[in-house]
Amino acid sequence: MNLTYLQYFKKVFETRNITQAASALYISQPALSRAIKQLESELGVTLFYHTGRNIEATQYAHTFYPYVTKTLATLDDGFRAVNALNKETITSITLCLEVASVSAPNLMRIFSEKHPDMELTIIQHQLPENINASVLFITSDSKPDLINIPIISEPILVAVPKSHPLAQKARLQVTDIQQTPIIMLSSNNAFRHTVDMALEANHIHPKISSTTDDPATLRSIINQGLGITFFPKISWSYQANDTFVLKEIAGVSIERTIYLSSTLQEEHPLIQTIATTLREWFICPK
Repeated sequence: MNLTYLQYFKKVFETRNITQAASALYISQPALSRAIKQLESELGVTLFYHTGRNIEATQYAHTFYPYVTKTLATLDDGFRAVNALNKETITSITLCLEVASVSAPNLMRIFSEKHPDMELTIIQHQLPENINASVLFITSDSKPDLINIPIISEPILVAVPKSHPLAQKARLQVTDIQQTPIIMLSSNNAFRHTVDMALEANHIHPKISSTTDDPATLRSIINQGLGITFFPKISWSYQANDTFVLKEIAGVSIERTIYLSSTLQEEHPLIQTIATTLREWFICPK
């Protein structure tokens, strides 16, 4: 059904005069009459009949009119929404990785493939000076001044090199963590903060042998079989063919939630598309 015909019908119904309606619509009277006849043909009913120089609306027209009015009003709302969004379109974003920084290269690749028209900047070690709509955070600490959208929840396990004696255990004991030297991230790291809080809640005091402020360095150390550490299973992209295995601590459950935080509401199209991209990457990394 032609949208223009609905607009024509609405004007004719409201004026009850073909001449006035045609003038208001800036079309000729014959063209308007043909459009109304075409609409009546599509509906299979008569919408108007002539009484002298005037026209009257049939019961079908009276029934049809509120639906046409509602449809046209809804379309107008849609046009306004699209125009408003177009005025605030964000063409570049800054993604601050407070967590999951080891995923940065692959995450950037996936994002670029799916959003080639958007410029992406990834920051890992410093915050931008101004927080605005184009700045988003991937964080495990929900931010009180921003909108926080959960992306994934993941278990935090202990990474043990396959050559390490603890790799033969089905589960680790608390004493294993307290007696075996363990490598940790620096205390100012968000992931370290999550682990420390969980260990403290379970009265566990790990034997820390060394620390690093770079998650990628920590993962490299574990890959080389140089020690054990705590490891977020999803965001650090654990694979069965890695040189280490992941072990639970008996009676202890540690997990974290990763959020997408920004000044934008969850229903904003940009947030929806980025959240979907992140979930797809974390759940099905490539």
